[in-house]
Amino acid sequence: MGLFTRKETGPKEIRCPNCGGTQEASASAQSVVCRQCNTTIKIADQKISNYSATVAVEIFGDLVVEKKGALVVQKRVVASNLDLKGSLKGNTIIYDSVHIGAGAQLAGDLKARVLEVEDGAALKGHLTIVPANGGALPDPPREVALRMKA
Repeated sequence: MGLFTRKETGPKEIRCPNCGGTQEASASAQSVVCRQCNTTIKIADQKISNYSATVAVEIFGDLVVEKKGALVVQKRVVASNLDLKGSLKGNTIIYDSVHIGAGAQLAGDLKARVLEVEDGAALKGHLTIVPANGGALPDPPREVALRMKA
């Protein structure tokens, strides 16, 4: 790569972490509003490099938890891909692939399409692998499901 890299152009298809609906967004967009459930979809990737406790992490992007990173989530984590090198505590829904490195710790239920686990990783919880041609992954939170019915 040279000094100047070319950014993506044109629309890209994104998936809502709340309802699972898909729509197109500009390649430069940082967030959009879901057309199905009216929630804000954060598109950027997120990296956790130290301790972080939060209610929920719901993004359309990649989530990376570094070796010294620790993420504690009260409700759930929803992301496109997960690269776990540190620790994550909370229920997790990943649209595509999960990589759990040696020495990483995952406590909570995990739902994903692809799972790669290195020797020495610790997993505690219920694991669900969804086939690529399966239905929508996330079960929308109750408050979102009620808004969608109205």
